[in-house]
Amino acid sequence: MHIVFLERILEDGRYEISIRKGREELKNVIGRKYQFPEKLVLTREQREENKDCLKDILTGAFCIQDLENVTYEVKNVNGEILQEYYRSLYDDVGDGVRFFKG
Repeated sequence: MHIVFLERILEDGRYEISIRKGREELKNVIGRKYQFPEKLVLTREQREENKDCLKDILTGAFCIQDLENVTYEVKNVNGEILQEYYRSLYDDVGDGVRFFKG
């Protein structure tokens, strides 16, 4: 499964991350176990404080930390991939894989 997220900055400076591709697939997989999340919203402070573990926050918020073979990318409104969402607290542990390869 491949998921494409969109990050956009709201007028109040918060960051909204929502699914743009793979929504129905993910909903079918996690919908039986968890309530399906519509989006993740972070304040500027939360995003800055967690800049080294945005991957963990993203995968946890969208319940994909327990799934295998999930890939994803986070893009901004210009279509550019945001590398910040590939940073995990677990990057320096073993091979950098926590629960899934993403």
